[in-house]
Amino acid sequence: MEASMITELKSVRDIWKKMPRERHARIFLEEMIWPSGRHCPHCGSLCSTPIQGRTARPGLYQCAERECRLQFTVTTKTPMHATKLDLRIWIAAIFLVLTSSKGISSVVMARILGVNQKTAWKLGHAIRELMDDREAVSARLAGVVEVDEAYVGGAPKFKKGVKNKRGRGTGKPMVLVAADRTGRAKATLIPNAQGATLGPIMNEWIDPSSALMTDSNTAYRKIGRSFASHHTVNHGKRQYSRPSKGAHINTVEAVNSQVQRALIGVYHRLGRQHLQRYLDEILWRWNHRQQEVRIRNQKTSSGTKTIATTVWKPIPVVDQMRGLLCCAVGRQVRRTPQWGLCWP
Repeated sequence: MEASMITELKSVRDIWKKMPRERHARIFLEEMIWPSGRHCPHCGSLCSTPIQGRTARPGLYQCAERECRLQFTVTTKTPMHATKLDLRIWIAAIFLVLTSSKGISSVVMARILGVNQKTAWKLGHAIRELMDDREAVSARLAGVVEVDEAYVGGAPKFKKGVKNKRGRGTGKPMVLVAADRTGRAKATLIPNAQGATLGPIMNEWIDPSSALMTDSNTAYRKIGRSFASHHTVNHGKRQYSRPSKGAHINTVEAVNSQVQRALIGVYHRLGRQHLQRYLDEILWRWNHRQQEVRIRNQKTSSGTKTIATTVWKPIPVVDQMRGLLCCAVGRQVRRTPQWGLCWP
């Protein structure tokens, strides 16, 4: 099977079965990264020629523009820039990140791929770099939109005589999360929960015609005037929904729970330095789901009752890869001399 015809990948083993040579993986990546045709990552020109010969690297091209004439491959100026790894390793790493329900640790990824932990750690962050919606490809949230803040981090270690505050008194990183009820969400790290901080972010994320749902934080009162309507619930008084107004923030709290599950079950600790990229990963999985209606018949005393249940399932992994890699050019991730990461 030609790599360009691959429409489904079921397992890591399936990658090696459908891509028996690295050449097939390169063809697969070229289709994903250049969906509208090959272009030069240096100048953007659509005119280039393949370089062939015994000493030429596989998949090497040269820009045909007189002012450029630079050489490139499908990995140039992407997170895979100058990689020494087999390209199938990269595709397998992307597959593992996309198909893991709560994420995958670098230790487990290294064990599956047969690389060391430091390499797997860099692979994971390179993939999360692709999940950052910096080009604002996703549309603004609309309809009924819920907004809430969350504090990310586990319980602090017990120290005698030290009282660790909870809620707004804590020193944990604060995250603003917004989600509409059609299955889309956004999240970002914020320094505080004041209106001057929250307002510009919410106005950028949310369509003005939306109905805003929040908790009783007073910072949202003024912000709520910018939207079609604004309803609140008061958790301090054990008020979790207002059915007459359709007001609740259960959807956005479900997004927050995904962050906590990834923290507790996989990563164990999310530092401020890399927290935004982990949020991008979690939000990517949330935003790339599709609804499926399941019909079942239930017998009752009065006869048979038909029940329709809506469940959310991830979209096919190859379709996710296509959406992930189409914005890969220009997103380089390099090692620093101290074995950290930098973004040139």
